Amino acid sequence: MSNTIQNQLRRTVADLHGDGRGWSIVAVAVGWFLVVGTMLTVPAVLPNIKAEFALSNTGAGIAVTVMWLVYGVCQFPAGLLTDKVGERWMLVASMALGGLTAASFAVSPSFLAFVVSGGLFGIVGGLFATPRVTLLSREFPESSGTAIGLVMAMGNIGAALLPAAVGVIAAAIGWRFGFGMAIPIFAVAFLALWIAIPGGTTGADEDRQSVRELLPRVLVQLRTREILLVTAGVTLTFFTFQGMTAFLTTYLISVKGIAGSTAALLYGGLFAVAAVMQPIAGRLSDETNERVVLIAITGVYVLLLVALVLSGRFVFLAAAVVLLGTQRGATPVATAYLAAALPEEIRGGGYGLLRTVFTGVSSMGAVVVGLFADAELFDAAFLLLAVLAALATGCYVLLPAPSNA
Repeated sequence: MSNTIQNQLRRTVADLHGDGRGWSIVAVAVGWFLVVGTMLTVPAVLPNIKAEFALSNTGAGIAVTVMWLVYGVCQFPAGLLTDKVGERWMLVASMALGGLTAASFAVSPSFLAFVVSGGLFGIVGGLFATPRVTLLSREFPESSGTAIGLVMAMGNIGAALLPAAVGVIAAAIGWRFGFGMAIPIFAVAFLALWIAIPGGTTGADEDRQSVRELLPRVLVQLRTREILLVTAGVTLTFFTFQGMTAFLTTYLISVKGIAGSTAALLYGGLFAVAAVMQPIAGRLSDETNERVVLIAITGVYVLLLVALVLSGRFVFLAAAVVLLGTQRGATPVATAYLAAALPEEIRGGGYGLLRTVFTGVSSMGAVVVGLFADAELFDAAFLLLAVLAALATGCYVLLPAPSNA
């Protein structure tokens, strides 16, 4: 078994390292580590935010929803800008704004200012998310699932490490200092992206169509059955994941009676599992087919959400929480599927519009779960998420079977 894993790793490294392109994966991965880690730090510090600004669960959920909603809205214009100016400029601009926004979080004098900072960081994520995928999809056409999976794995490592680090700092000297520590890391990521992605490696083309000419072509592509089904599946799973992660620690503490430190450890474990699962799922999809991988991962996710609610013994509950991270393995698979299905000349704009749809809708997950929590229906909220995940699985079942199946 170990030999098989070692051989798999050797093949993966060989596929991605050619012609020095591997450094672009490293640089993009560092940037995505910061983007996802910071965005998941916001729900992780919600107990501190609620205490400082005297908020309800619903009110606290608004901060998370605004951030993810702006993130979603930015995807389409970011995609169009990527088609015009190229990935390099978009990625480095995101890191520059990210450093400024981390400082904005750190000095927020009120909850409104904190929400505005969350919206600004939504822009940071929006500028980064679409060009990161189009760059990797073009640079690694034969192994895009693996490349995207590795980058997304780094995002989940960020989600496991940064919230935990900020939590420790918050307990010791305050949550504001936790956001401040990210500022120099954003500067490092800015330099890494500037150096690793040459000026000619942008994807920009002066002969590309205008936005007015491009938009009808994008909309035509988005009406195809398989793209609609994948978009619906991703939207539903993103909604459930946003709602679940926004209040998971609160749920474990208030409903399951778990200590705060243990809940934080399980929360980090979830993203650690996600970090391992994403490159594995990406590689499996490259070697088999996306449809089977998506059905398997999302189907298991349904069972784990139900187990989260029904588990009474700690060992089963802890296992369910940590294994929920396997759901993130579906993300690089669906992402590579969508990016590859769009023509090269509209890939940035088309994929950006798709991301606007599924991240914009899914951003409401935090508010919905918060409303249920305030009505003392926490268990019902997580069972609703399980139903939505089951619908997502159905969308993937309805995808056409690959021609080589």
